[in-house]
Amino acid sequence: MVFAACAAKVFPGNFFTSMFEQLPDFLALLNDILEAIIVIFGSAVVLYNLGRSLRDRVMRAFSAVVIFVVVAYLAELLVSRTIVSTSVEGFLRFQWLGIALVPAAQFHLSDALLSTTGALPNRRRFLVPIGYLTGLTFLGLALFSDLLVANAIPNPLSRIPHLDAGPVFPVFAAYFWLVTAMSIYNVWRARQRCITRTTRQRMTSTLLTYLAAPLGVFPYLLIISSKGQEIIPLWLWPVIILGNLVVGLMFGALTAHLAYFGTASPDRVVRVRLFKFMARVPLAGSIVLLVYVLISRNSPILGLPAETALGFSLVATIMLVEWAIHAYKRPLERLFQLNNDPDVRTIQRLSERLLTTRDLQQFLESILAATCEALRTPTSFVAAITPDGPHLEAVVGPLAESEEILQDANWRELARPNGNGENKNSDQDSLKTVGDFFVWHNYWIRPLHSRQEDVVLGILGIRARGETPDLNKDETEIFERLLQQAAHALEDRILQQEVFATVEGLLPQITAIQQRRSEATFGGLPVLAQDTQAAVVYDPEFNTMVRDALTHYWGGPKLTTSPLMRLQIVQEAMAEHENNATKALRAILNNAIELQKPEGERSMTTAEWILYNILELKFVQGQRVRDVARRLAMSESDLYRKQRVAIENVARTIGTMELASQDGDEDSAENP
Repeated sequence: MVFAACAAKVFPGNFFTSMFEQLPDFLALLNDILEAIIVIFGSAVVLYNLGRSLRDRVMRAFSAVVIFVVVAYLAELLVSRTIVSTSVEGFLRFQWLGIALVPAAQFHLSDALLSTTGALPNRRRFLVPIGYLTGLTFLGLALFSDLLVANAIPNPLSRIPHLDAGPVFPVFAAYFWLVTAMSIYNVWRARQRCITRTTRQRMTSTLLTYLAAPLGVFPYLLIISSKGQEIIPLWLWPVIILGNLVVGLMFGALTAHLAYFGTASPDRVVRVRLFKFMARVPLAGSIVLLVYVLISRNSPILGLPAETALGFSLVATIMLVEWAIHAYKRPLERLFQLNNDPDVRTIQRLSERLLTTRDLQQFLESILAATCEALRTPTSFVAAITPDGPHLEAVVGPLAESEEILQDANWRELARPNGNGENKNSDQDSLKTVGDFFVWHNYWIRPLHSRQEDVVLGILGIRARGETPDLNKDETEIFERLLQQAAHALEDRILQQEVFATVEGLLPQITAIQQRRSEATFGGLPVLAQDTQAAVVYDPEFNTMVRDALTHYWGGPKLTTSPLMRLQIVQEAMAEHENNATKALRAILNNAIELQKPEGERSMTTAEWILYNILELKFVQGQRVRDVARRLAMSESDLYRKQRVAIENVARTIGTMELASQDGDEDSAENP
């Protein structure tokens, strides 16, 4: 009795009634939030693939699937938020842009996956466009007639307005699930054709999550309304929410497994990029959305207006999310096994501790400032001795005579094995030596030796404070320490430059191996058995490769990472260009351009010189299109047409050179 009385006071009679009445609103809000998160993540996936790998057929098809799913969910979300009833039917019909085209996009994706494993398209290449045309036909029926869908049913109790089914809807439903079944069958065939354990696991996961799109966009409510049930029961809300949650998780898994297609980067790189993008873009956006909903639907906090509380909350959320991602980046990487390879961690530590040119200058300036302070001199400098002569690295104080100091004396003599400061009779009467110092003009100069003391890396000079060096014991001890640190900094910098030169030479080969690894992941024996050099020459994109390399003729990613690096003639030319693949490819391009040069005296206007002039002025000299067109007395549109012909000629020439080189090797092998 007492308990019942207390319960009656705490929970009035209308409490549960009020709660039950508000339950549909709460479930509708929860469903809207879930749909909004799916739209955010789907849009982020499209943006992630937009500039990354849309040249790959699998990624193009997957992006199409995601776009149509996002359109369907976005339209449904807009319908639930519409305050003008006349707009409801328009949004519901717009939703069919996604519903009608999802089956065709799914079949397109399954066909691309199956083709990736080496299965020839044959009849499938005709079924893909037929599927899209069929989807567009159903879309037209949904937009401009009542044959597929009819008038909108508001359904105020369920908070889900929807259209009624038309007479053609059963035909569409049969088409929808038939094409879905065909798509799943194609993915199953692709899984059966996978050879390696990794690719088989990925295709298995893809197969298990392949129902995400049809389950998410199929208009189930039309089936219910067609049976005369215009009021959806309350129990259907948990089913809808659970279904959207499952669809979202399936789409996430599908994205994670299809992200490896269309890229030559290693799996670990793709995984890191994807997780970082998802954490910084859609995940952060979803958290901000949740905070917005929670703050906007509550009463004023601490007496602040809703707009003020909302503004502060959103800014604080963005800052906290970005801080959390930055602060816990390494633990999250370990948790998801990102960048967990020992070699990768070594490279990361190297990049973090890299001694750049600016870092070297700052360190040397600190040493020189300490030298000036310890020796009571106004000026000091460090110069590295290079094959091209001395190069001033850092200076503290006025150094008006820098050019004279660095150029008058033959400092390169010090860098020779027999130099070491003992050659007192070289040109220009050599350098005057006093103890360990060279005295030149108004400076006392000391050579900077390597750790093995057999190579002179540079010189450190200070403005003389007398006719001869007069350092006391303490000054000498401090100066020797500073000299040693400056020498070590120069030596470390030289070692880094050598490493960079080696890596730059290896980069094209590494890129080629990664490309082959990516192609062989699903291609298997046919890809691995083909001649890589010949594959480049016969590639349909060979002209594009040549054009891209010419565009970055004097340096850039389209040259340094060009597939043309795999050409045999480039590999052979590396021996003549310091084992640098970039210089070798530039030399091959230059030779191909020179072979376009006609005989006789050069002319800027005659027809036979036009193609060569375009190549030489546009790519070798790097002049702008407008300036080249003016010099050649032609319009820019005509220049572009002629440029395309010139590039095709260069590509044809390089292909001929490559095939001739391969034929020469075969002849040598047959006739040793």
